[in-house]
Amino acid sequence: MTITVDTSRCIGCGMCAYAAPHAFRVEGAHSVVICQPAGSRDPKVSNAANGCPVNAISIKR
Repeated sequence: MTITVDTSRCIGCGMCAYAAPHAFRVEGAHSVVICQPAGSRDPKVSNAANGCPVNAISIKR
């Protein structure tokens, strides 16, 4: 699983950091990936991506 955040779309709302604090952190005005989860599935990261209000999070499996 590879996570990316499109900073041109991200509004820094922090929803992803709340949903998956082990993978995301808000720095300044944008979220950043702080850890790439091992394996092909992490339900918390999937929930964070699905809940992003501007669809700034991409997951490649």
